[in-house]
Amino acid sequence: MEKKDRYIENIGCSLCGNKDSMGVYQREDKSYHGTCFSITCKGHTNEPYEGGEPTKKTIEAFQDEAKNYEVAFRNIEALGFNDLSSRGISGEVCELYNVRSRVDLDGDDVVHYYQQKNDSEITGYMERRVQEKKFRNVGYVKQPEFFGQDICGMGGKMIVVTEGQLDCLAAKMMFKEEGKNYRVVSIPNGAGSAVSCFKENYEWVSSFSSIILAFDMDDPGRLSAEQVGALFEPNRVKTMFMSEKDPNEMLRQGKSREFLTDLFNAKESFPDGIVSVDDLYEEAIKPPEIGLSFPFPSLNSSTYGYRRSELYGVGAGSGCGKTECFKEFIDHTIFHHKLPAGIIFLEEPAAKTLKVLAGKHCNKRFHIPEGDWSVDELIEAINQMKGMAYFYNHSGAKDWESIKAKIKYMVIALGIKDIYLDHLTALVAQEENEYKALNRIMEELASLTQELDCTIFYISHLRKATGTPHEEGGQVSADQFKGSGAIVFWTNFIFGLERNQQAPDFEERNTTTFRVLKDRNTGLATGLTFKLLYNHDTGRWVEIDETDFDDEDDE
Repeated sequence: MEKKDRYIENIGCSLCGNKDSMGVYQREDKSYHGTCFSITCKGHTNEPYEGGEPTKKTIEAFQDEAKNYEVAFRNIEALGFNDLSSRGISGEVCELYNVRSRVDLDGDDVVHYYQQKNDSEITGYMERRVQEKKFRNVGYVKQPEFFGQDICGMGGKMIVVTEGQLDCLAAKMMFKEEGKNYRVVSIPNGAGSAVSCFKENYEWVSSFSSIILAFDMDDPGRLSAEQVGALFEPNRVKTMFMSEKDPNEMLRQGKSREFLTDLFNAKESFPDGIVSVDDLYEEAIKPPEIGLSFPFPSLNSSTYGYRRSELYGVGAGSGCGKTECFKEFIDHTIFHHKLPAGIIFLEEPAAKTLKVLAGKHCNKRFHIPEGDWSVDELIEAINQMKGMAYFYNHSGAKDWESIKAKIKYMVIALGIKDIYLDHLTALVAQEENEYKALNRIMEELASLTQELDCTIFYISHLRKATGTPHEEGGQVSADQFKGSGAIVFWTNFIFGLERNQQAPDFEERNTTTFRVLKDRNTGLATGLTFKLLYNHDTGRWVEIDETDFDDEDDE
């Protein structure tokens, strides 16, 4: 047998950071090299090891066990094909796949040896210590074949591929119990090595008309199945979906018949993002649901409320009440829906925002020196907001990457589903290319709502109006939003606020027109307008019936 580089020990990999994924091997000239087999490195990253003698004292122990690979292989091959009682696998199946094992006096398997080949030549054994759940390679395998590839031959109607050697043996056991002799192999080094193994043995695996994947029912298994499916033409690769984590657990639970049914019901592995009607069926047949309510009745009746995984934008001229509108939304979220809110105001001190929000709840303007309120009332209102309002005290940091990280923290760590961002313009003020930056930010904001299943509300400034200024009641349109192309494309709902701050009439000066500029959900709300009156005594916005204005005109 040709001499192979000798395995010495496992150490940390400087590329992926795994503490023990780098296998160190010794060449005939006594120099060392390493190969990382972690999922992060995807099982194929080679890194030279130039550190001299390894730090662990394993060389002497290795030499005591076997002076070279030939002796080690002979010792392993002297072992029998025993039942693997810990896994419910028979010695007959072990013999078929050349899996040898050591057993204790009670006949329990304590060490497994899975044969590994390259170009049909035995290059090593993977050693599995059952109780310790530890693995090591005896020998050197750089580009291994599928486990069991040599006994399956080449070409045929179907090949079943599992994620691990024990799953391969278990699948074979279950097929035999059901009177089937289907061919089964396994990728040699877990889900992370799936793509590289299929690529290295592409000609062999392509000789089968149908490739069935029985990977683990977890995220790495599902991801690997998608990646493998993308290597082949449509309908060539199908994935099994099991009620247990993996084939070996199906065997241990006595589900051989169910496993066979899962094989027959295997589904085509679509590329990432492509789904079938069956995949969407359960979600699609759910009746439409009314979303969470807004604080204004007219907005609720036309939009059916607001929903998760959606983006909402508000735009208005300077001083027209954008932030004030946001605070009405926040108050409704906290005190009506009893949900926490994430508040990222980039141009207002967090303490002032908290004070104004506390006042809204009490219908008092705590932020105004004059007024019918006391410090005790302020303290009581603020105490009611503890655990319900979280603020970003920016201290000058207004870049998008910082804000994005805070949004993720609020949603993931604090459990917040409603985020209020005021405003977009501040995020791009320091950018060299504001238009390009805003395009990126809008795309990522929309992606965050999907990724985190949250709702994000944002405020945007407007470009200068060509006719009546916005501050004098000029009508807002979607194309007046700064960076309107990206905003209109990515936002689910866009709202505009209009108010004539210069009107001689006090009531008109404090009346805002709320306009729906975009409704991606049904389109029914687009064009809707209604009036909001600001009450200086309570600091609240109240929707008013527009017919009231008509009555006054008639008088």
